[in-house]
Amino acid sequence: MKIALVRNHDACVNSRQIRMMQKRAGVLPHLGLGYIETSLRRRGFEVATIDAQAEYLDREQLRVRLREYGADLVGVTTTTPGMPGAIEACELAKEAGAKVILGGPHTEVFDVENLYHGCIDYVGVGEGATIMYQLAEALRDGTPVEDVRGLVGRGFKNAPAPMLNLEDMGWPSRDSVPIENYFSIMAKRPFATMISSRGCPFQCSFCFKQAVDRKSIYRSAEDVVSEMEHLVRDYGVREIMFYDDVFTMKRKRVVEICELIKAKRLKVRWEAPTRVDLVDDELMTHMASAGCIRLRFGIESGDPDILANMQKKTNLEEITRAVRSAKRAGIQTFGYFIVGWLDESSAQFARTVEFACSLPLDYASFYTATPLPGTKLHRDAVAAGKIAPDYWLNYIRGDVQNRIGVLAENAEARSRLAYKRFYLRPRKVPTLAKHMMRPETFSSVVSGIASLLRSDTNAARDM
Repeated sequence: MKIALVRNHDACVNSRQIRMMQKRAGVLPHLGLGYIETSLRRRGFEVATIDAQAEYLDREQLRVRLREYGADLVGVTTTTPGMPGAIEACELAKEAGAKVILGGPHTEVFDVENLYHGCIDYVGVGEGATIMYQLAEALRDGTPVEDVRGLVGRGFKNAPAPMLNLEDMGWPSRDSVPIENYFSIMAKRPFATMISSRGCPFQCSFCFKQAVDRKSIYRSAEDVVSEMEHLVRDYGVREIMFYDDVFTMKRKRVVEICELIKAKRLKVRWEAPTRVDLVDDELMTHMASAGCIRLRFGIESGDPDILANMQKKTNLEEITRAVRSAKRAGIQTFGYFIVGWLDESSAQFARTVEFACSLPLDYASFYTATPLPGTKLHRDAVAAGKIAPDYWLNYIRGDVQNRIGVLAENAEARSRLAYKRFYLRPRKVPTLAKHMMRPETFSSVVSGIASLLRSDTNAARDM
């Protein structure tokens, strides 16, 4: 039995990242598909991952790939905003004669609703690594698919498949798509992505969590560092980007990882996401000595009232202290911000931009507030009359193609202005110059600067 795993182009009008930045930031490996591929291979299935984003496949090229590969079962991953591209992939897979299953975080909120599309046979909810191999075995052996935990089909709906321990799953497969196909505007090629833990106990109001994400599971230091060694030895990786929800949740484990990296004399750069209230001077010194070159902080806003509404459980003093401490340890800093929050005033927007520029951040990203289904922000936006209650349902059915409504006036213009204010400052010239000197990021940086220089100033009048 042949199986294909597909990530198609987002075709996404609802990205939190403004259009100007979407393609310039990079294309990262899809770890979820990598874990599913490993799970299937362990059970003897022939499987290939087709990453249309990394391989720059258009609709016709994806059609040819699916037809030539001849998969019996095709799994397509998606987020809710990325549904138009996912439906395209499902249609092409069905046209090629395969059974089709849709998965990804989107299906936690919408499961049976996806069966509106005739090209989708099944929907997977929960742990894809178990759903896919159990469905493949059922189809191969002729046993009832209705018995597969986490599977939804026409006429039946099973409970979500529970989360697995990452160490039981094995490392994600990385051979289907050349590692050189992936790039990040920050990381040096070749680079790889990893996760050392799963889950997040925090309840930020803009963030959607699947049921499998509400419990935290951690890999041992030995398993994490062994995978890092594998990436360096077998793929020549120069930099590793961790994509845990919160890398430093367990301080002792992070210290163990750092000490093991140093004991093995592993020479590789790495970065990780964290919270400002889960780092300290000593911890970041440990991390820097073990090769950590960058920390990504979810700062989100420079306005205390908006921070409280976001349920971040942090404050401006903690943020400032953490960013400055990282810089003292010799670690680069990346700050995530959200602008255009629900009823964000011009003064609140100005405070966020001023705060971002006051911090010693090397990089910053300014997303526009997007009320994803299943989040408190979505419920609040509906209650405030900012968006239609049935927008997302109509969107996944293809009945609407426009972006979901903004929650504050000039939200997208505010995001562009924030980028402009942050990056087009004299102190950021060395950062931009450094990336312009790298061939793989030169065009992204130059076109990004050009876009910022051309961007309108509608939001400037608000400040």
